[in-house]
Amino acid sequence: STILTAFSKTERLITAKRFRNTKIATPPVFIIGFWRSGTTLLHNLLCQNPEFAFVSTFQTVFPNHTISNQWWLKYVASPFLPEYRPADKVKFEWKNPQEEEMALGNMQDVSFYNFMYFPKDFKEFVDNGLMIDKLSEEELKKWEDTYCRLIKTAMINTDGSRFISKNPPNAFRIKQLLSMFPDALFINITRDPDEVIFSFNRFMMEVVEGTALQDFGPEELDKHTRELYSLYKEKYNKDKHLIPKGHLVEIDYHKFVKDKIEGIKHIYDTLGLDGFDASLPMMQQYLDDTKGFQPWDHRKSKVKKH
Repeated sequence: STILTAFSKTERLITAKRFRNTKIATPPVFIIGFWRSGTTLLHNLLCQNPEFAFVSTFQTVFPNHTISNQWWLKYVASPFLPEYRPADKVKFEWKNPQEEEMALGNMQDVSFYNFMYFPKDFKEFVDNGLMIDKLSEEELKKWEDTYCRLIKTAMINTDGSRFISKNPPNAFRIKQLLSMFPDALFINITRDPDEVIFSFNRFMMEVVEGTALQDFGPEELDKHTRELYSLYKEKYNKDKHLIPKGHLVEIDYHKFVKDKIEGIKHIYDTLGLDGFDASLPMMQQYLDDTKGFQPWDHRKSKVKKH
């Protein structure tokens, strides 16, 4: 830890000029939606555009070492990188796109995912890690500055000019994101509530079993998840009208997976994004490479109705 702290300070010194010269001039795109709604698939396809920047797996784990220390750290850390993501077997590679909430949590104190260590305090982390409108002015400023640094790091690391975010917690932060980026674009993807609630519970129980410092059972998680889903719907429906016309596209997962390329084209057209034709071969290659991947079918599961 002491060694990494020293290297992080060195990285800040080495990269200071690059960060000053890197501007978030093109409005970011924020993929939101409740967890397990298909955000990963959507993100991976959009990130095939070489003009788009994203947080990589490496940046998620080592957000303060991404620019100058990646060349050696990834070799040291590779033996400890899981081959697949828990529950759904999505392959892990250092260069792959990831959501940024974990990276943000590794850079400052505010993160919903801290509940993975203290699951009995789930509601507290919803109130103070997810709903950032409850932060003090000083805490919010620190969070915003950290987010901007994370975005600039991603832009430098991937050599992209438009940042593509995939972060379900951002569905609760639309107002704050618009205050930072008034012209930001949003993609909200939805899926059957029973499917995503069951899948979120299954996914999180696998994660929490390895991280929790408190006893926590599936019944408690299910209760919290259902409350969280209701809060997501309430918060999203309340705040989506703040998004400027033409800056939001809403996607149904099951319709999207029937024709993924057409679904991506609809997103490009609706949001006025450039580069669809140039990205088409890379998107098709990605789909070919992952053709054998079988997503876990949530609908086969017996789920309590709510």
